[in-house]
Amino acid sequence: MTGLPRRRGRTSRWNAWSLLLLVPLLVLVTPFFNRMEPSLLGLPFFYWSQFLFIPLGVACTAIVVNRTRPRLAVGTGEVPADGGTDGGESR
Repeated sequence: MTGLPRRRGRTSRWNAWSLLLLVPLLVLVTPFFNRMEPSLLGLPFFYWSQFLFIPLGVACTAIVVNRTRPRLAVGTGEVPADGGTDGGESR
């Protein structure tokens, strides 16, 4: 034995919050945005909608990072053995 804590079951890196990362990919579906109207400050919809997706993509990524980051164990400064996926509850 190496002294490392044993993990129960299999831990998964997938989380439902990860689905939020699909929102920035909508900008890749150009048939939805390939039009001129409505224009904003003289820019056709195609261009200003892509500018709008930049902060939206950043916000989605920040939410996923903050929601899926392993939480530190209280008072120890260490990540719990289960990766902090228990919602902060102690066992």
